[in-house]
Parts: sequence; C-alpha cells; structure tokens
Amino acid sequence: MINCKVKEKKLLLSEWNVFPKLTITTINLYKRLIMKRILSLVLFAAALASCNQDIKENNPAFQAKLNDVSWRALDANVTTGENGGFVISGFTTYEELVLETASKNPGTYVLGTTNQNNFASYYYANDGIELFYDTDIYLGPAYKIAAIVAVGANYSNSTNALTEPYGTTTGSGLKLAIETNAAGGVTKVSIVSRGDGYKAGDQVTIVGGNNAARVRIQNVQQSNGEIVIESVENNLVTGTFKLNAADENGEMVTFSEGNFYKIPVQ
Repeated sequence: MINCKVKEKKLLLSEWNVFPKLTITTINLYKRLIMKRILSLVLFAAALASCNQDIKENNPAFQAKLNDVSWRALDANVTTGENGGFVISGFTTYEELVLETASKNPGTYVLGTTNQNNFASYYYANDGIELFYDTDIYLGPAYKIAAIVAVGANYSNSTNALTEPYGTTTGSGLKLAIETNAAGGVTKVSIVSRGDGYKAGDQVTIVGGNNAARVRIQNVQQSNGEIVIESVENNLVTGTFKLNAADENGEMVTFSEGNFYKIPVQ
C-alpha cells in the first residue's frame, strides 16, 4: 500500500546531470515542468481506461474528476483515524487519494482550514517520480470567509470595500462586498477580489465606518474543499467530495464531482 504521508521526493542535483551548466533555479523549473507533464499523461491514460457506468452500478465505488479527467479507484476502504473520524482511501496502481474527517457523523467537513483533522491528500509514485499534494495550511489568495468576527459600526453598504491586515496577517489585496444593518454594523460579506498571501485563520479589518469590523478567512484558493458524509449504514460509508490540494511549490490538483459509495469500514 502506498504511504500517503510521504512528501515529494527530493532529487539530488547529481541526478540532474543532464543539465550540468544550469542553475538550481532553472533545474527546479525543469523538474516542475516534467512532473506536470507526467501527471497530465497519467490523467490522459486514466481517461482512456475509464468507463461511464453510474456509480451505483459499482459497489463499492470511489470516483471523481481529477483536473477535469475521469478518475476511478481500483480499490477503496474506510478505517478509523487517530482523531476518531473516518479515513477514506482510494487506490489505483500508482496513486492514493485519502480523505480524513474529524468525526464519523454525517455532515460536511471543510478542508484547508485551521482544523486539520479534516484533511485530504493525493499521492502519485511511478518510475522514481513522486508527487504529493494536500490540503495543509498554505499562503495564497483568500477563497472563503469563515465568519464576521466583529460587526463594527457606521459602515455603509459597499461592493468594493478595502481591507487591512489584522494581527499577524501578512496578506494584502482582499476586497469585499458588504451589507450593513441600521447601526452600520456589517452583517454580510462576500469576496470581490481575493488578494494574496493569506492563510486559513487570518483576520482582516474592513476599512470604513469605525474601522472595527473584522472577518476571518476560512481557507485559500489552492487548499480548500469539502467532504460530505451522507450516510453510514451497515458499516458502509457513502458521500461526496471536492477539493483543491497543493504541493510545497504551490502547484495544484483539483478533484471535482467526487463520490464514494458504500465503502466498507474495516
């Protein structure tokens, strides 16, 4: 079984002696380009092998679209994680996709947040190439707002409110559309411009009013998603998922339209 917790293999410079006169920066660029090409070829091969059967015709089943290409696990199982939640694993010959939830209760588990008990990872290994992506806490453009931390006062409705970093936040450029109540307190926000350099849990102050309204960022663009446990019946787990996961260089993979159907708990 592939170990999903293994990080991306670090190739020695001597292994790249085909580029003896290139700088390390250039070599790293070549490595990233080659890895992206390999992943693209893997996905193309998976698409050729994929069938169009309804998921409920396969029992159990674990499938999704990986970067918009059909992906289906050859084997799948569910175990209990260290935190008491589910660990839902799907395997192909060279890949492992793992979804972890904070509990076993039906519900929605959001990824890429400060609660890393909800976690996803994707691992590929073949011919000495290893690729690893996960929903750890990364810096990036804000993806969703978790909550309004303080409503402030004397604000007006706006479709382009500026923000400023609060506390240890280092990101910048986030703009929000805001709605207010009669006292000018902020009651609703949505992202207009994502900015960059934020991480899950960061807070920003909304400029305007009494400059006291604050919101907390839930996750960022390259590390987010959700796992939905729909049912647990007769020791079989069914649900859906979608996610963006990143590697340590900021490269991203996307799983969409994901389903796991009657996966047995071991």
